[in-house]
Amino acid sequence: MGDRVVAMTAQRSAALADGVVPLPDEPRHERAWLGLLAGFLASMAFLLLVPAGWSRLDHLWAEDGARFLVDAVRSPALEDLVTPYGGYLHALPRLVAQLVALLPVEWAPAGFAVCAAVLRALIALIVFAASKAYLRSAPLRFALAALVVVLPAGNSETLNNMTNLHWFLLFGAFWALLWRNAPRVPVAVFVVLAALSSPLIFLLTPIALVRLFQPRKVVPIAFLAATAVQGLTMMFTSRTPYSHDEVDPVQVLLASMLRVPVVAFTGSERVSQFYPAHGNLVVLGALLVAAVPIAAGLRFGDRAGRALVLVSCVFSVVVIVACLVLNWTQVLQVQAPEVVMAGQRYSIAPCLFLFTAIFVGLDATPAKTWERLAVAGSRYLVGILVVVSVVAHMRVPRTVLSGIPWDESLTRARTECATGAPEARLEHEPSGWFFIAPCESIRP
Repeated sequence: MGDRVVAMTAQRSAALADGVVPLPDEPRHERAWLGLLAGFLASMAFLLLVPAGWSRLDHLWAEDGARFLVDAVRSPALEDLVTPYGGYLHALPRLVAQLVALLPVEWAPAGFAVCAAVLRALIALIVFAASKAYLRSAPLRFALAALVVVLPAGNSETLNNMTNLHWFLLFGAFWALLWRNAPRVPVAVFVVLAALSSPLIFLLTPIALVRLFQPRKVVPIAFLAATAVQGLTMMFTSRTPYSHDEVDPVQVLLASMLRVPVVAFTGSERVSQFYPAHGNLVVLGALLVAAVPIAAGLRFGDRAGRALVLVSCVFSVVVIVACLVLNWTQVLQVQAPEVVMAGQRYSIAPCLFLFTAIFVGLDATPAKTWERLAVAGSRYLVGILVVVSVVAHMRVPRTVLSGIPWDESLTRARTECATGAPEARLEHEPSGWFFIAPCESIRP
């Protein structure tokens, strides 16, 4: 009797798990790999050849140089990979830094930029493949995956660097866990590296636990093991806060609404144009545009669709609020100069989760209802958003790095070494960042 109860409980749990994490209805087509390859190459070309992306090939960004590269040069590889920074592990950025350190030092910025672009393009492919179980429309799947590459948020800080890739890794791991028929080994490796590189990866634990009730448990088990390692590291590692400014709940609420729905539709750089001129009308408009398809998803979606809409909305809210509260400083207030340009990286994952909820709603609405008119309008807005995002990457000059080029910084450091100094200072982006490297590591 007891065994029968256990078996029935297991069957019900598996059925519930299948209801919220389904398999794709259609088998994978052999030609799909050609399409994925084309998408990957197009994503790489876009990320590296837009003006801002091109500038990253000769400019090193933040911790890519001042932490990951210098640690790769100074420390043994294994010690470097397991060393926390900022209170958590950075396995993937440090692994990339180890690879870049093997290249001629002149290639360091290009090495980081290309690796970051490769990983971001792979995340877009994961989103496209995994969303097949939730989005019937191939154009919507393409648009959601494309937004991983052309998202108009945070490009001054997150474009083509390993320092801020973990915001995309969080979203990629989210979809990797939902991808039930994924290739096991590569996706398991991906979720492990993502878990060992993101401090917010714990949000995805419930999805991994649900996956344990389904076949193909390799990916969720690997994810949970890596998440446990990250959790233990964070428990026993101290973190220096950005500031000790008191958190203002009203400011956090306003900043959250500006940094997610508004930034999602306008881009980080344009909020400073719209918000001071139109005030909270901008926030209200963005909320309404997002609310229509989300409500449609909750009304017309199946169990899996409704669950995904709710989970995505919750993740979007939790991530942006947690980022603002844990990193609160006065410059994050909505009346600060340029509004959301400081800490614009905090918008990345929340915006992508928001778009997930929106796209599920757009896909779920029946074809013959009056609601379709409103949702069709939202689809056009999404299409316009993708096009505008592409154009913005071509035209926004402020995302182009214009500080000291890497070759000039390297020349100055080598001149310093020529005087007999054992170490030299290497300056890089953003302004004021530098690191000290041993001269033997930068000599021609």
